[in-house]
Amino acid sequence: MFATPELAELLGVAIGVVFEAPGHKTLYLAGDTIWRDEVDQALTRYKPEVVVLNAGYAQVTGYDGAIIMGKEDVLRAAQALPEATVVATHMDAINHMGQSRKELRAYVQEKGIQKRVEIPEDGALLKF
Repeated sequence: MFATPELAELLGVAIGVVFEAPGHKTLYLAGDTIWRDEVDQALTRYKPEVVVLNAGYAQVTGYDGAIIMGKEDVLRAAQALPEATVVATHMDAINHMGQSRKELRAYVQEKGIQKRVEIPEDGALLKF
């Protein structure tokens, strides 16, 4: 994506954040990104119990591919951390999303990971 100057300017820099505190589960918020080596490194280093992925499989005109994660990435995170809960967000709210909550729910059911993947509705509150 960043090889195309116009797209790089549009997208900006991706950032992930790890939240750690004694007595609480470690949470990794991947942010708006595709799966990159840095995501693998964060999962390996911090071993979060909760992983939040923007998983709407967003796409933009002029780029052949997604600019954020999708259903395969949700599966990949679940496989990388078999004890973690994956929270999939950032769907159904913006016109360039290529994947709906309904589609992701069917996919996680098909893959047998539905007990470890949360797909909250807008405004939902999750506690861990």
